[in-house]
Amino acid sequence: IGGSIPIVFSYYSEFLAQEKRGEHLSWLCMFWMIGGIYASAMAWAIIPHYGWSFQMGSAYQFHSWRVFVLVCAFPSVAAIAALSAMPESPRFYLENGKHDEGWMILKQVHDTNMRAKGHPERVFSVTTIKTVKQMDELVDTGTDTPVWKRYKLKIMSLSQQMRNNILACFSPEYKRTTFMLMAVWFTMSFR
Repeated sequence: IGGSIPIVFSYYSEFLAQEKRGEHLSWLCMFWMIGGIYASAMAWAIIPHYGWSFQMGSAYQFHSWRVFVLVCAFPSVAAIAALSAMPESPRFYLENGKHDEGWMILKQVHDTNMRAKGHPERVFSVTTIKTVKQMDELVDTGTDTPVWKRYKLKIMSLSQQMRNNILACFSPEYKRTTFMLMAVWFTMSFR
């Protein structure tokens, strides 16, 4: 049920302006809390009724805990339906060399936002998009290198990149923020 959290956060943050990203992601976090309240309320309302059940034929009998699982699955099913209706990530298109498709998605988002703000006449003025080269594209292993060595090199490169990112979080510039966020996430997870 919680597997969609990283997908939704990264997808949503791609479409937000940098100055508004923190505020909007905080609002998105609030829905995690609302989901916890929803699950608790449904458990309180459905599960204590031990005699509460219904039957579909002779093979399927639904007791209160099964009904609770079905009711709690509704938000996940709604999220899957909503995500399947969303456009593909522009970053995904850009990283895979599909610049025109990525540009069209960004243009759609711009046009939708301008209509919502009451400025439908504003034209999408972006003509070029800069993309960052991926780390593994900078490493040329050659075609004669065995496959296992290429994977080993890629894994080593990714682990080095992850290590550098983690160390950057504890640099003097970000140390205070990192510890504050760790405290918030710890208290949200183990309430």
